[in-house]
Amino acid sequence: MSVSIKDWQDIAESLSSEVKREVAEHYFLEKKFLEESWEAYQKELKEMDKLEEKLLKNICRLVIMLKDDELIDDFREITGLDLKECRIEEIFTSENIKKRLFKELGAPFAFTSKNRFVKLFLKIYKDLQNSVKAYNDKLKDFQNYYQELAKETEAFHKRFDLSAIFNFFSKLSASETADIGETEDKGKIYEELSSKLSVKKPSYPTLIYRVYKEPKPLSEISGELISLAKTAFSRHKKESKEILELADKKD
Repeated sequence: MSVSIKDWQDIAESLSSEVKREVAEHYFLEKKFLEESWEAYQKELKEMDKLEEKLLKNICRLVIMLKDDELIDDFREITGLDLKECRIEEIFTSENIKKRLFKELGAPFAFTSKNRFVKLFLKIYKDLQNSVKAYNDKLKDFQNYYQELAKETEAFHKRFDLSAIFNFFSKLSASETADIGETEDKGKIYEELSSKLSVKKPSYPTLIYRVYKEPKPLSEISGELISLAKTAFSRHKKESKEILELADKKD
């Protein structure tokens, strides 16, 4: 029994449809997995907001305690960390901001207000040091996380070169070629389809969250910071005592 050309065409069309179905199933299954992985990454990345908030609160506390631009400059010389970009007038004039920053923070015990102020200053600096490190370490983890997902995404796109796949199937099916039309640029159409169907990557972590310079360890500069805090207290005794009252205040 001989097989006609039409029979061969039917067989070829059937095989082509089966291959298309399998390719599509594998593609969209892997695509869904990668997209869900990126969604999980972006959800976890929001942890950086809380870490940065803690870091910035400590910076604002130190800015309020130092107050003077001159002392803030001295702080930069001592620690290597510039606080001026966080020096905004609102944190000095808004009592609500001060309350949120210092209320129930707890001022360490000492026999004089000046020494309590100094101890509180050092405590906040130590917390800043720890919060900057925790923030930068976590940001580095997310950079590695991003790079791993980006590698998987790139490998996925290499395995499924959609432009090549579309071109291959168009050659198998005369009807598809007719639909596209002889006058149209098939390559451009395939590229546009590939772009629309590709897995979209979010922005790199450091384009969303900045890397903060880590201040010098407290153990190396404690003497200089103590002197700086004492100067700040002496210049602004009234405001400094108000800060201590807020730190000790309980609801």
